[in-house]
Amino acid sequence: MHTASNRGISLRHVALSAGLLAFLALLALAGRAQGAELLYWDNYGAAPQSIAVANGDGSGGGALNLTGVTLDDPEGMALDTVTGRLYVASDSAGPEGKGAILFAKLDGSGAGVFSAPGAPVDTPEGVVVDPVTRTIYWTNADGALPSKGSIAWAKLDGSAGGTLNTAGATLDQPYKIGLDPVNGRVYWGNNPISGVTISYANVNNTGGGTLSLSPAPKSAYAFAVDPAGGRLYWSEGQDDRFAYTGLLGGSVSILDTSGALTTSSYGFAIDPTLNKISWPNYDNGVDRANGFGFASLGGGGGGNITPVTAPFDGPQDLLVLKSPTGTAAPVLTRAKKARSQLTCSAGTWAGDFAGSYVYQAPTTYAYQWTRNGSPLAGASAASFTAKTPGKYACVVTATNQAGAASQTSAAANVKASKAKLTVKKKVTVKAGGVATFKLKVANQGDLKSKNAKACAKVPKSAKGELKAPKCKSLGKLKSGRKKSATLKIKTTPSAAGVYKVTFSVKGSAGKPVKSKIQVLPAP
Repeated sequence: MHTASNRGISLRHVALSAGLLAFLALLALAGRAQGAELLYWDNYGAAPQSIAVANGDGSGGGALNLTGVTLDDPEGMALDTVTGRLYVASDSAGPEGKGAILFAKLDGSGAGVFSAPGAPVDTPEGVVVDPVTRTIYWTNADGALPSKGSIAWAKLDGSAGGTLNTAGATLDQPYKIGLDPVNGRVYWGNNPISGVTISYANVNNTGGGTLSLSPAPKSAYAFAVDPAGGRLYWSEGQDDRFAYTGLLGGSVSILDTSGALTTSSYGFAIDPTLNKISWPNYDNGVDRANGFGFASLGGGGGGNITPVTAPFDGPQDLLVLKSPTGTAAPVLTRAKKARSQLTCSAGTWAGDFAGSYVYQAPTTYAYQWTRNGSPLAGASAASFTAKTPGKYACVVTATNQAGAASQTSAAANVKASKAKLTVKKKVTVKAGGVATFKLKVANQGDLKSKNAKACAKVPKSAKGELKAPKCKSLGKLKSGRKKSATLKIKTTPSAAGVYKVTFSVKGSAGKPVKSKIQVLPAP
């Protein structure tokens, strides 16, 4: 736990009661469905302490259900959209007061304690999740002497953990942690008593270093990365400002937040797509007015948000959860041997900016098939077999706690069965004999035919010389399948000359085919 001299605010380390939170969980479902953004924060100054959620404009909201855990001095939060868990470093929790990594379920079903074999927990004061490698990292401010803290890691499934190699880096009671997915690093700030520095460790466990910064930061309490701009941001809490540098260090600049209130921020979020930074105003205490500030990463353009009903008391560790954003429409594929069998991909959706503490990945997908633009009742799986011709498409709706968005695939034209006939163009036979025709039938359509029949038709003028056969059954022709049939046409002894015969398939679309019978005089 950091001291008042370390943080400059004695209020932050007043002992708080450890009563169990039982607030109403989350926003109403209807409110979530309409919202494009949710804000999460912890209330360090509350008694008991809580984790709150509200719509992006500050309306609505409540407190997460923490049944199953006791939140004690929260210091750092991160989301895992895959499992729907919000992780929080509770630095004074546990029977020995060494703290714990807690999680609360976004669906409001309760909370728990996270642990992994080999991962130390000793006054954790910052947490970040890497959704790609499925790894969680946190800082430990304390440890057995001569340790001055450590950086812990663990697999999110709890299967393994350990201490990150920090050789070459300064490590002195680290506070909040930042993730740089571009360079594969985590950052932290060191205790100002020993000189303010920002250090890093490579997540591949090859050691780290301390950033060369000019001028040196006054303080470094919380971190967020802008991967698009290639910047590392940190809050200089008591100076009510944000500083930034390149991801690899260099010159330090102060962000212009004019237009917004800034009163000590401990944990903020950066939205690279909106070029926006958002933060909680810790020093507001219980004053909701302008409880959150925001500004452009380009400088200025700031404003404030007032939470209306959600718990609010010494807010910090702001997280932003946005509704899903589609980046590429779903793609339809057809089965090779049955072209009426369609499969729809989920499409492509924007991922989380985990190092920026802005999240937007979907948690669930829903499918709806349409025919000629109209939805089909009950067609809500990723695969669908068409039974009637038409233009089919699938609509994929991605959902997370903040809301939903949909993308529609290009349409696939499913064609009715279409029989292609192939038959010999001319058959020669002697009068009184039998003309034998071998027909080959292929279904070039996408749908299976009805019970099809191969038939032959002779001209009315030749009915005294030719006798048409009965139609031959072909059964139900599947898409791409071929069948054969033999039709025999009898000639009378009086037949002579050349006769035209028409062949067709009943029960399937397709063009008839004409052939000829040349009848030679009987010997």
